[in-house]
Amino acid sequence: MKWEITALKIMLILLCSASLSGCWNRIELDELAITSATSIDRKGDDWVVSFQVVIPSSISSGIGITGGGAGAPINVYSTVGKTIRDANSKSFFESPRKLYFAHNRVIIVSEETARRGMNPIFDVYLRNSDARETVNVLVTPGSSRKILEQMMQLRKISGDAIREINMLEAEEASVLPVVKMYQLAMNLTSDSASALLPEVFIAGNSDASSLKVFESTTLPAKVKLGRVAVLKKDRMVGWLSREEALGVAFIKNDVKKTTLTFGCPNDSTKHVTALLDTSRTKLIPTLKDGKISVKVDIKGKTELTQSDCSAVDYYKPEVISELEKAAEQDIIRYTEAGWKAVQRLNTDAVGFADLAHRKYRKQWQTWKQDWDAVFSEIEIKVAADIKMSNVGLANQPINMKKIQESQ
Repeated sequence: MKWEITALKIMLILLCSASLSGCWNRIELDELAITSATSIDRKGDDWVVSFQVVIPSSISSGIGITGGGAGAPINVYSTVGKTIRDANSKSFFESPRKLYFAHNRVIIVSEETARRGMNPIFDVYLRNSDARETVNVLVTPGSSRKILEQMMQLRKISGDAIREINMLEAEEASVLPVVKMYQLAMNLTSDSASALLPEVFIAGNSDASSLKVFESTTLPAKVKLGRVAVLKKDRMVGWLSREEALGVAFIKNDVKKTTLTFGCPNDSTKHVTALLDTSRTKLIPTLKDGKISVKVDIKGKTELTQSDCSAVDYYKPEVISELEKAAEQDIIRYTEAGWKAVQRLNTDAVGFADLAHRKYRKQWQTWKQDWDAVFSEIEIKVAADIKMSNVGLANQPINMKKIQESQ
């Protein structure tokens, strides 16, 4: 009897041990290569995937960008494969650490890659749990790897800096969108089947891929945001200028805050700058004789931030009224330019298909068969109602000569 109890105890211990998984699949931090940015290029039929990997010792030591002389804070290398995942797997042939994508901030796609089709990229990011679909997506006209190699001001890790610039610009200027991978996939699978992506490029005649650039107060090359890429289905079809992109943002009600500069009421050769800090767009579709027209109704508030005008009293209501009309005309000009651009590209980047589907469900069953033809015949009418709520601390443009003469 005694040996039976002992055997039962041993069996219970073995069963309990088997049910405890423990840390059998643990990975230590010094076994991981933390990836802060990824880029994708095409080379013939192959995929070239580049990784910007953080060097932890350079990040943690010293003060400033250079990390107190500890070396570059990042390392960039590329692998080539028949597929993106095939290229990723080649990293095991040259990297002593396993790539870790949880902190990947941005993915830079070359223009050639975007024009040849983005479906393989979506497949990777939406199929695998280790690829983050919340990563920001941007397009560059040249080699996307060159973007990852650049050093940037104020930030040690350029992948993180590009993401911050993208988000700050969208918050303060509203010209370029912030697009995450899952949002891009949702936009391209919507009724309009289109999407917008911000452009990132290198400005300057050289590059800033060495720490030596920080020996000077000016970088020889800067990573900057530029135009907006337009995608239809899964392929890029063209670019929008910044003015056109702002117009599209007004139509889509994506403007949070932006700066407007227009001519003075009494002298169009001089300029006034106003901050549009509130904006709301209402789209009103109308169906007549089987054709859709859309009224784009924009309302907002501005503040005067600079005036180069002469002999103007901003405390007079009629002067404020003229400034408001000038701001309205500026917004209408941007909006109409954006509309002409998306019609020229024959791409519903403003999302009118989704609007038509919600408003005219019965007709949508016919329109969706050839939405491009329907979209090309849509007419819009833009109206703007802008109020100026603040002209600052001076009722007239600052003129030091006049101030001196009046004393």
